[in-house]
Amino acid sequence: MTAISWAPPAKGWVMVNTDGASNGNPGPAGAGEVVRGPLGNWLGGFVAGIGSATAVLAELWAIYYGLELTWKLGHRVVKLASDSQLAIQLIQERHDPIHPYATLLNLIRRKSGQDWLVSLTHTYREGNRVADWLSKHSLVYPYGMCELVDPPMGVVPLLQDDIMGVTFERWVVANSSSTS
Repeated sequence: MTAISWAPPAKGWVMVNTDGASNGNPGPAGAGEVVRGPLGNWLGGFVAGIGSATAVLAELWAIYYGLELTWKLGHRVVKLASDSQLAIQLIQERHDPIHPYATLLNLIRRKSGQDWLVSLTHTYREGNRVADWLSKHSLVYPYGMCELVDPPMGVVPLLQDDIMGVTFERWVVANSSSTS
C-alpha cells in the first residue's frame, strides 16, 4: 500500500489537474480541469461536455482544453497531471498520421510546444480528486467548455483535503502500465 495525495507544484509553477469521463466506452463524455498555485489555491478551472467519446478520448480533450485555459489565464510554467497514463503516453509517443486521435494529439503537442514550460505527468486518481469530480459533473453540461472562475461548492471539501495533505491508500505495482 502506498499513501497517495495531491502534489502541489514547486514555487513559481502552477499545477493543472485534468480528467476526462465517459459514461460508456464510447458514451456521453466530459472533461474537467483545475489550476492551482503552490499552496493549493484555486486559480481557475472548467467543465466541458464533449459529446460521445471513449474514456481515453475524453482524457485527451481534458488535457487539450486544460492547456488552452491555462494559457488563456497567463500561466507559463505549468505542471499538468492526468490520471490517464495511456493519454500521457499517447502524447509523448509519435504515431502514424492515420491514428484515430492523430489530429487531437498534434493539437496538444503544438499547444504544449508554445512559448512556455509544460511538464506532463501521470498521477493516480487519489491525487486527482478535484479534476475527477469536475469531469464527472461535466457529463450533464451541454457541448462546449464552461470556464469556472470560482470552485463549485462540491469541490471545496476536496480542495481543503488537498491543501491539508490528506492521503489515501492505494495498491501500487512497480512499473505498472495501468490507466487508473
